Amino acid sequence: MWSLIRQARAGGATAVASFVGRYREPVRRFILRSGLTDADADDLSQDVFMRVFDDGVLDKADPARGRFRSLILAVTRHVVQHHREREGAQKRGAGRVMPLATDDVVASRERDADFDREWVANLIQVALDRLSRENANYFNALKLFLFEHKTHKEVAAAMRKTEDEVRNYISRGRARLVEGIHAEIRAYSSSSEEFADEVRYLSAFLQK
Repeated sequence: MWSLIRQARAGGATAVASFVGRYREPVRRFILRSGLTDADADDLSQDVFMRVFDDGVLDKADPARGRFRSLILAVTRHVVQHHREREGAQKRGAGRVMPLATDDVVASRERDADFDREWVANLIQVALDRLSRENANYFNALKLFLFEHKTHKEVAAAMRKTEDEVRNYISRGRARLVEGIHAEIRAYSSSSEEFADEVRYLSAFLQK
């Protein structure tokens, strides 16, 4: 991920598109949770990444100074706050709102349960997408068992497999899903210590 960030710093269009595509959804859902409309969430989530690149946040970002997840959260919070201040100023007929400052968010270690819950949901979705490409049986068995709450017998009937095969798919699929989630966390962690801390912290959301 930090290699991708370095490419994004250099203005590589593919790197920028990959970066935004990977992290836009948890940002958009977090903005929706704050009470804004779908249209606002679409616009502001785009604005988050425009500010990340245009304001040079990534130019200043240092994996040793703050967590990557916290950096995205801090910029998102600032964009939402700035949007509310701007709307409030317009309603009151007040003067121009000061430009959004980003220097103070670069080294952020902020946490927010709603944002982190959305972050974990995105990690799960990315890992599930990878699993669906790697092994359709594992993916389909997990989908039916975990998300549609079907029994082993019902999953076996739906997949036209034996129950023993289904149990094997679910067991191995779970293990591969966890590996996929860990791979995503490892990709943006700057050290083995940060990776271990992220896994410990985010695991609480996986159990809910």
